[in-house]
Amino acid sequence: MSSFAFVVSALDKIAQLAGRNKQLTELAEKALAALKENDQDLPDPEVVFAPLQLATKSGAIPLTTIALDCIGKLISYSYFTAPSSRAPSQDGSEQAPLIERAIDTICDCFQGEATPAEIQLQIVKSLLAAVLNDKIIVHGAGLLKAVRQVYNIFLLSRSTPNQQIAQGTLTQMVGTVFERVKTRIHMREARAQLGVKHSQSSLTIDRSDDQDTQTEKGDNDDGATPSEEKDEAGAKLTLKDLEHRKSFDDSHMGDGPTMVSQVKPAKKAARSVSEQSLAETTHEDTPEALDAEDEAYIRDAYLIFRSFCNLSTKVLTPEQLYDMRGQGMRSKLISLHIVHTLLNNNIGVFTSPFCTITNTKSNEPTSFLQAIKYYLCLSITRNGASSVDRVFDVCCEIFWLLIKYLRAPFKKEIEVFLNEIYLALLARKNAPLSQKFIFVGILRRLCDDPRALVEVYLNYDCDRNVDNILQRIVEDLSKFATASIPITPIQEQQYEDSHAKYGPGEWQLKSVLPPPLTAATMTTPHDTDNEVPKEYAIKRVAIDSLVETLRSLLHWSEPGRLELDGDGGEVERRASSDEIRESIDPSMSENASRLETPIPPSTPVVDDDPDQLEKEKARKTALSNAIKIFNFKPKNGIKLLLKDGFIPSDTPESIGRFLLYEDRLDKAQIGEYLGEGDQKNIDIMHAFVDLMDFRKKAFVEALREFLQSFRLPGEAQKIDRFMLKFANRYVTDNPGEFANADTAYVLAYSVIMLNTDLHSAQVVQRMTKADFIKNNRGINDNADLPDEYLLKIYDDIQNNEIVLKSEREAAALAGTLPVQSTGIAAGFGQAFSNVGRDLQREAYVQQSEQIALRSEQLFRDLYRSQRKNASKAGAKFIPATSFKHVGPIFDVTWMSFFSALSGLMQRTHNITVNKLCLEGMKLATRIACFFDLATPREAFISVLKNIANLNNPREMQAKNVEALKVILDLGQTEGNRLRESWKDVLLCISQLDRLQLISGGVDESAVPDVSKARFVPRPAGRPDTADSRKSTSSSKKNRPRAHTGPEGVSLEIALESRSDEVIKSVDRIFTNSAKLSRDAIVHFARALTEVSWDEIRVSGSNESPRTYSLQKIVEISAYNMTRVRFEWTHIWDVLGEHFNRVGCHENYAIVVFALDSLRQLSMRFMDIEELAGFKFQKDFLKPFEHVMSNSEDNRVKDMILHCLIQMIQARGENIRSGWRTMFGVFTVAAKDPAESIVNLAYENVIQVYKTRFGVVISQGAFTDLIVCLTEFSKNVKFQKKSLQAMETLKSIIPAMLKAPECPLSRKTKPTEGEVLAIEELRGTSAEEGFWFPVLFAFHNVLMTGEDLEVRSNALNYYFETLLRYGGDFPSQFWNIIWKQQLSTIFLVLHSRPEMTNALNHEELSVWLSTTMIQALRNMITLFTHYFDALEYMLDRFLELLALCICQENDTIARIGSNCLQQLILQNVMKFTPEHWAKIVGAFCELFEKTTAYQLFSATAINSTASLSPLPNGLEFGPGLSPTSETHPVDGKSLKINGDDTNGYISDSDVPPIVVDAPEADTTTTPASANPSAMAATPGTPQVEEFKPHPLQQQPVVVTAARRKFFNRIISRCVLQLLMIETVNELFSNDAVYAQIPSPELLRLMALLKKSFLFAKRFNADKELRMRLWREGFMKQPPNLLKQESGSAATYVAILFRMFGDKSAERQESKSDVEAALVPLCQDIIRGYITLDEESQHRNIVAWRPVVVDVLEGFAGFPEESFGGHIKNFYPLVVELLGKELGLELRGGLLGVLRRVGEVGLGIEGMGGFTAAGSGGQGDGGEGGMGMGSNRHGRSLSVFSVQAGHQELGEDPSSRVMGRS
Repeated sequence: MSSFAFVVSALDKIAQLAGRNKQLTELAEKALAALKENDQDLPDPEVVFAPLQLATKSGAIPLTTIALDCIGKLISYSYFTAPSSRAPSQDGSEQAPLIERAIDTICDCFQGEATPAEIQLQIVKSLLAAVLNDKIIVHGAGLLKAVRQVYNIFLLSRSTPNQQIAQGTLTQMVGTVFERVKTRIHMREARAQLGVKHSQSSLTIDRSDDQDTQTEKGDNDDGATPSEEKDEAGAKLTLKDLEHRKSFDDSHMGDGPTMVSQVKPAKKAARSVSEQSLAETTHEDTPEALDAEDEAYIRDAYLIFRSFCNLSTKVLTPEQLYDMRGQGMRSKLISLHIVHTLLNNNIGVFTSPFCTITNTKSNEPTSFLQAIKYYLCLSITRNGASSVDRVFDVCCEIFWLLIKYLRAPFKKEIEVFLNEIYLALLARKNAPLSQKFIFVGILRRLCDDPRALVEVYLNYDCDRNVDNILQRIVEDLSKFATASIPITPIQEQQYEDSHAKYGPGEWQLKSVLPPPLTAATMTTPHDTDNEVPKEYAIKRVAIDSLVETLRSLLHWSEPGRLELDGDGGEVERRASSDEIRESIDPSMSENASRLETPIPPSTPVVDDDPDQLEKEKARKTALSNAIKIFNFKPKNGIKLLLKDGFIPSDTPESIGRFLLYEDRLDKAQIGEYLGEGDQKNIDIMHAFVDLMDFRKKAFVEALREFLQSFRLPGEAQKIDRFMLKFANRYVTDNPGEFANADTAYVLAYSVIMLNTDLHSAQVVQRMTKADFIKNNRGINDNADLPDEYLLKIYDDIQNNEIVLKSEREAAALAGTLPVQSTGIAAGFGQAFSNVGRDLQREAYVQQSEQIALRSEQLFRDLYRSQRKNASKAGAKFIPATSFKHVGPIFDVTWMSFFSALSGLMQRTHNITVNKLCLEGMKLATRIACFFDLATPREAFISVLKNIANLNNPREMQAKNVEALKVILDLGQTEGNRLRESWKDVLLCISQLDRLQLISGGVDESAVPDVSKARFVPRPAGRPDTADSRKSTSSSKKNRPRAHTGPEGVSLEIALESRSDEVIKSVDRIFTNSAKLSRDAIVHFARALTEVSWDEIRVSGSNESPRTYSLQKIVEISAYNMTRVRFEWTHIWDVLGEHFNRVGCHENYAIVVFALDSLRQLSMRFMDIEELAGFKFQKDFLKPFEHVMSNSEDNRVKDMILHCLIQMIQARGENIRSGWRTMFGVFTVAAKDPAESIVNLAYENVIQVYKTRFGVVISQGAFTDLIVCLTEFSKNVKFQKKSLQAMETLKSIIPAMLKAPECPLSRKTKPTEGEVLAIEELRGTSAEEGFWFPVLFAFHNVLMTGEDLEVRSNALNYYFETLLRYGGDFPSQFWNIIWKQQLSTIFLVLHSRPEMTNALNHEELSVWLSTTMIQALRNMITLFTHYFDALEYMLDRFLELLALCICQENDTIARIGSNCLQQLILQNVMKFTPEHWAKIVGAFCELFEKTTAYQLFSATAINSTASLSPLPNGLEFGPGLSPTSETHPVDGKSLKINGDDTNGYISDSDVPPIVVDAPEADTTTTPASANPSAMAATPGTPQVEEFKPHPLQQQPVVVTAARRKFFNRIISRCVLQLLMIETVNELFSNDAVYAQIPSPELLRLMALLKKSFLFAKRFNADKELRMRLWREGFMKQPPNLLKQESGSAATYVAILFRMFGDKSAERQESKSDVEAALVPLCQDIIRGYITLDEESQHRNIVAWRPVVVDVLEGFAGFPEESFGGHIKNFYPLVVELLGKELGLELRGGLLGVLRRVGEVGLGIEGMGGFTAAGSGGQGDGGEGGMGMGSNRHGRSLSVFSVQAGHQELGEDPSSRVMGRS
């Protein structure tokens, strides 16, 4: 009882103060009496409560205060829950619970603002006690009433302390309600985990889980009814309606009956709340009862939150809006602050899947968040765009909580808030700077949250249907950061000082409380930072935000970096759990399950597929680009949209639909495109309009909708087409509206004109209503439209101009106010500037209201679409789980970061800002490096290099040094990813070294700026550099210091550049190169070599050039010596190339340094054993060879040779593949003009050959040794050395065959060395590996050697070697020798330019006489020697000889002919019929090639033109002979010059004429017509001098090309004679005649016959010959007399021999021979008889020997044959007696006549005369027809051709042509 003493005391005071109030006195006394009676137990609470309740109604302040105080204490002691004898109320109904009546009693004491302050205070205290009581918990109406009354006291009280206390109490009350919900949620979660209630709990969890993850699914769980209600409300939604609009059905929830729940004491002390509730549940309560109790707690929270949201959405008048102390503004602020506080402090309640509330209609559980979502969004919508800063501020804080904790369920809503309110605010020029500052602060927090940033990108920027939000945020921040704000250093310092105090800011604290909102504290805010411009504050926060964004992105990618760097582990798990910054609710510690899984378990991780999202992003970007193109040029845009599939098909409907529904298209461009007159555009326009629905719409409304979809173009025709279609569509949709479509058409035009007239600033006299009615008289099918109808249209247009929404919004963003229609628009701008702030505020308030209305409309549409799509899977929220997203995010935003940070660094000198920017650049570079984004990486590194400003040491500042440190830091941390950017890092290090030198006293001119290497031309001379340093590593001598002082490097910069930090950083970069990856070290090496080369380029003319980086190359090579050879190969590709360049520099000091460095490195490399088959030694020695080849300084060459000699001496045992490169160096030295170099190299080569020949072979360097000796042999300057080298080459052959390492050695079996050699040869045969190089060496010298003696030796050694060792060569190797060596000796014959360009005439003659002739002869010898091995090559030899014979050069042709004879004669006994077929085939080909068919077509070519150049040799084109004249030659014929056509052309195929071909040189004689080019002249002076005929024409002018063509024809004739001579000489050899098979002999005879007939035909065509003469072909009419007579003579002679041959083979063809021979002989004699002795003397001379042969042959016929032909021959013989008879002809006639007498007349004894007359001719037998050498010589005397030169001016054709 003692604890209730206060009750007795209170009742005593009430009784004393009751005065006249008897009832009160009685009740008080009664209560006192009851208290005394029940000393131990409390009396009935009703008895005690009655006087207290009455006292509160007394109106006396003391009484009321005492009673209220007592009631409050009793509630605290839970007294009113004790059992009471509750009597029914007066009306008979059951009374409310005592606790509810107690609360009502307390609340009734407040009578508005007039209530005394003491009573107000006591009411607040008592209500607080009622709500905070933790034993008896009030729910429902009682709770709400208590909260509402405290809210009223805060709002209405005039006492500032009471307002403060009420505000605190209110905050405490609502906080307690939500804390209790948290406790119940934990209890429910514990029950669920222990499976107390499997089915229901799990069902609830799953459902709410989905809601939490996905907004659309949440709607689905709500059931259909709330959505339907939304839709009903949506039709006629106003701001008031929105206040009462419900997110789910809570119609039975409101202020329901007050419920009381009592917490029962546990049986034992529970360790936690959960355990306590669990104990209760287990022993006393059923799960259903506990869930119902939970529902009561959650319902309280819901009702309170809903109430404050509704309070915050009340619309204030403009007066209330700016009355900060007014009740309206304070009400709004306290409501918003409490909403913010509840969200921030109790986010677990909103996000927990266990926090569900029952839908009163469907009785289904709904997540708490889904239930309050609409009220919360409405609150932000109404207040987010408020023009009052304090309202805007707290709204921003609430919005931030949505972003931070509720991104997933509020995905769509956040998009609307950002696009419609907040980002739009940043874009508006007239928006208050204070609000921009507030929102930029919110963005700063977003940038600080890695997960939030990535999820914004994934859910908005990767969504095709949403604007790029993250990209836009970064761009806006970049814009603010780069804004140019005038500010003084003092203001900057003030900003730094003020912001240093604030630290991270309150928003990061876990729990927050609303600020004081009493009337006294609610003053109009004035600018506290009056001195610091708001723009500057925004700028600074924007800079911070950009840097934080980069830091967040880098942090999010950190798991990927760890993974890449080999620090495995559960990378993805770390990526998904937020470790740097807390991105989840403050109650995280209470909900540990969320820590491990950042995404709810029901959402599959597969949603976050980086590759798929990137494709979607790329698709979105492609669409944006296509839209941009459309907005620039619509036709191109449509093409691209169709191509990329954004418009599904090229139909008017598809295109029209896209144009209508794609908001981002420029309305003006849509109008232009649809207005085009092309039929396709018109069809699209019709489809576009047909997609609109004008049903049941007023005309003006329909017209507005129509004109909102595009901008009307300016041309009348286009407008007309639009209006016609609109009218048609409107009348179709509204059939009874007008009489016909014309009415709608005219009215539409009229309305557009009215709109222009009423709202254009240029119209002075506006249209009146009467005018408008008058204009529209009789338009409705000659009837009038009602005046009321037209006036309504007029008013509508006057009040609301038809203008594109997009244009209006653009004007609002630009801050321009709409032009008024009063006609004073011109002066409005001036008025605006004068009125200033008030007008601007008014305009902004108006804009804010419009934003709020538009946002509400969007939410209405959003909820409607969610309702419609409730059954479908909507757009999911994609949780961020992968670090890979950072790359694409950075890729689309880096330009904004770059422009902001780089611009700020260049313009700003504030060290804090500079450090921030540098930090940002460092972060950006690390991201770019990690994701291998080359362009941004190079951009950031490059700008850092520029900022470091190391090329201007005297101008360097602190920020430049900071930039340098950042570069050095990046070099250490990002080495593996810098790639090409290493160049900039290493350039800075080189420049730093220069800075250190200059600051240390070195003259600046002695250390040129490396960065100018690309721009400064190479210095012509060397300036005076006596004071320049020897190298960066050498100690610096005392020298005159450069001028210091104001112009010198500042002491601070000098000290900083030499600080330990900087020097160690540089050293670490080089030492850490050993840790770089395989690819990175190559990039590092390449960059270092490029910087080194730049150093050398700028300082190369100095006596002591800079070699800092060159020295570093040696250092890093040493650091990386332990790398595997595979990696070193790639490194050395780079370093070796650099040593190549440096070693060839003109500065000797640089070259010496480079070569010495190379030698040191080579020595170190050679210490490492090289395994068989590797070639690294070969590669790293290559620079020696390159420098040797390209240097002209003998000192350098001598140094290289000594370096190699030193290596051979010191490391000779370790050299493996290096031998090859060493021989390469010696090979270069062998060509040197300096004798000392050649001697030194030769001595060392010989030394290696003598001492290490076996190693050389085993290492595959045998070929290199041979090549080296070959070059020594070819050195024309030192013949002695050349001859020695030739002998060495010769001596290598036996050494090679004896060496055990050589596979050719016959003494040993294959050894390991041999295997190595074979491996080195890569699978080639031993012959190719060893014989081929040796043979090729001789071949090379004989082909290219200049010294005759050396060349001659080479030729001899070459063929000697082949003859001596060739017996062991397999046929495959002979093939190789033929193709690659033997045939190439004569390759020059294939190409005329090669012969004429390579050698002048004198050299050519020497080469022919010393090399060609000997080589040809040796070839024949070789073939004969190895006939059995080489016989299969016969056709190749024949082809080669044919090639020689077909040359225009007579000497070569004759050598070829002679060698052909030798080939046949030397092997005549070995040939088989197949061989003979090939030989005769060759003759067929040769005869064909040398037949001058062009004689018959030459005159058909226009004489005024010149022929195009003809192919090599005697080729005239694709073929040679007319098809009508010839038959194909044997298939085995040779193919000269690779021509596959067998050489046949028709007359029409003569090469075309090219007028004045450029190759035609009229000043020089062509080679074939040059007297010196042809060495053949007529052997005897048998050609008559041509006597001019009276009819002869003047000489014609023949072009050089045409003369060349003619000369080629003549050359063919010469060669044809040569072939006839060759056949004749061959068959003077009895063995040839005896061995050749008859079929082949007959083929050969056919050739001779064909040649004879060809010449005969030409000679008979006098007209053709005269035509050729007239065209300048020759100086006299041409003929082929020698060819005709010569071929006939040979032909006849062989036929006679065959006819007389008694062998069986020949006898078989005797009849054929006779049939061919007799008519020909008759023809010859008959032709001779017809010759005129005066005019055809030359012909008689030519034919006489042939006739003699015929006569002698006929006389030698066997008796039977002779007798058979006497009748034919005798008349001819008699005719011959009439000719002039020479001695020989007379002898021939005598022989025939004697034989006639003997055989025909039977006179005996005539034979003796015959024998005597014919030189002892025998009778029959093979020798019987052998006419004797004299006759053959006589008959072919026309062919005698001797070597010599024509006289100048002699016609070359006279060699083959006669006179007719």
